Amino acid sequence: MSNSLILQPCFSQTETLIESPDVPISTDASISDNISYPIVTQSDDLASSITSHADENNENEAIAPLVASFTGDPNEHQTTNTETLMHLLKGNVGAGILAFPYALSKAGLIFGPIAFWMMGAMTLYCMHQLLRCHEYYRHRTSRSKCDFGDIMRYTLETCRWRFAQRHSKLGKFVIDGFIVLIQLGFCSVYFVFVPASVKQVVDFYSTRSPVIQIYQLIMLVLIIGFSMIRSLKVLAPFSLAANIITIGGLCIIMQYVVRSHIPLNELPLITKASDWPVFFASAMYVFEGIALVLPVRQKMKEPEAYNGWNGVLNTGMYLVTIVYFFVGFYGYIRYGSSARGAITLNLPINNKLYQFTKIMYAIAIFLTYNLQFYVPFTLLWPRISRKIVYKYNNRTQAKFEHAFRIGLIIITFGIAALIPNLGLVISLVGAIASAALSVIFPPICETITFWPNNLGRFKWQLILNLFIITFGFYVFIAGTSVSISNIVACIREGTRCDD
Repeated sequence: MSNSLILQPCFSQTETLIESPDVPISTDASISDNISYPIVTQSDDLASSITSHADENNENEAIAPLVASFTGDPNEHQTTNTETLMHLLKGNVGAGILAFPYALSKAGLIFGPIAFWMMGAMTLYCMHQLLRCHEYYRHRTSRSKCDFGDIMRYTLETCRWRFAQRHSKLGKFVIDGFIVLIQLGFCSVYFVFVPASVKQVVDFYSTRSPVIQIYQLIMLVLIIGFSMIRSLKVLAPFSLAANIITIGGLCIIMQYVVRSHIPLNELPLITKASDWPVFFASAMYVFEGIALVLPVRQKMKEPEAYNGWNGVLNTGMYLVTIVYFFVGFYGYIRYGSSARGAITLNLPINNKLYQFTKIMYAIAIFLTYNLQFYVPFTLLWPRISRKIVYKYNNRTQAKFEHAFRIGLIIITFGIAALIPNLGLVISLVGAIASAALSVIFPPICETITFWPNNLGRFKWQLILNLFIITFGFYVFIAGTSVSISNIVACIREGTRCDD
């Protein structure tokens, strides 16, 4: 980011400047370069500010387990460009890839692919907005590391409006809240996918198979036991096994779906507009790695190679979008409107190879649960422990921690048990959390940070940001309302509630 970009100071020169603990303090205007920093005017505020930054640094570590699963121990070597590319691929290719044929079935043969590629470009642009704000933040405060929530907090601290400045901590809290929602949403999706896959195979061999909620209850017991493993070193082999199974499973799926397809003239070129919110919400679920954009970059040996037209980020997202498109497109033209919430559920059930694929994919998703669950737990528990259970001894605190962990797992189980339809859960998570994190908050951060003089000639960046934000709110509002409406109908009528 160019050093010529200057924020308008938010405060008068007569106020006392107190910077965060890891920022060198200077009152020399030539050194500070008119930088605007958070201001406090009382000693009590100073103490709380220092505590807040210390807490903030601890909370930022919540994303570390997820990053460490891709990049290894943070104390080890920094990652090369190729390693970083692999981390991006792993962080963005998850269970959502299996649901993309279902998403395209809600858009149509022509509209779906065109809209998806436009959404891919839009999401990638928003990722670069985060990077642009991060570079500005790093240059102005000398803080080498920050996450999504830090950027929102800094944006509000340095903006022109006093109201936003006073509620800057709330900005970080909101971002962290949506990260918690999206991660718990992923966990709920796993509680639908795994039991549904196992139930399909069991149903083939038994006519007295129990309802899907029984399988979910069995998974709940296993997950609670598995979640007690908190060492990343112990979890690493499970993560590796899940990756190998996922790659093998995708190869088996693709070799089957490309063999034949429904006549293209029987597929709608564009579906009715009432289906679009589900498509947009489900497609938004695809771009699930937004929270990793900054942490992964901070691990690189050559961070300057991350940006640019042919940079690591662009290359990684190109590959992710291409893989998703091919799996989704060929899955859609193979099954059309019959595409289910996961393409594995459409595979022939009377073939042992595909039965094996369903079970192994279920195992891979099961092994990933603990990693996805770690992030929301680590974001929430420190806040609760230092405000509620700090007064108890270590043994009692450990009991509270286990109880809180189990309680969160039960919440994800409860959502899945109530809505045992994979497509509906994915569209709901995509509408609420993915849309907010991917296409609403990044343009808001960029607009406020670089307002009013650094938003391009004729304010083209502002116009583009307003368009992206409007689209994001459309997906958020329409996608959420339609998804909830479909969920209510699913629960009330029981139609296709076992997907």
